[in-house]
Amino acid sequence: MTSEDVDTFRTMFMFSPPDHQPAGWSLTFEGFADALRAREADAPTEQWRGVFAGETLSFVCTTAGGGEAEGMASVEPNGVSIDGCTCTEAAEFAHWLQTAVLPRDAPMQVNMTEGVEWELPPIELPRSQEEALRDLLVSRLREILDHEEEHLG
Repeated sequence: MTSEDVDTFRTMFMFSPPDHQPAGWSLTFEGFADALRAREADAPTEQWRGVFAGETLSFVCTTAGGGEAEGMASVEPNGVSIDGCTCTEAAEFAHWLQTAVLPRDAPMQVNMTEGVEWELPPIELPRSQEEALRDLLVSRLREILDHEEEHLG
């Protein structure tokens, strides 16, 4: 896969605290929705209860690329996902999570749809600037897609 392909590849990014700290962010729907509305005053949110997902807060936000992305937040366990994003857009969103939503020293891990499908573990995302987060996400996406190509041929 070329660099251009990786730059435009869209997938779901799933952010969470480490597995051994499922409530490590002390995330609340109200706190997340307030932070989202501080970022985007008109961002729609809807809290609902699903059979498999439990209580969830759905939202729509504007991405760094100017498009819209749908996402979900969960409090049990803590986690936030955003769908249909590039690594650049996900890095901007992750940086926003780290600086506007999460407690100051809260660790974060991330996986992508393709990583979950191949049962690959999430990777840690250190608190960092957007460019460094983007580089980590691009590197991880390449690893996942290489793994997929290796196994599918």
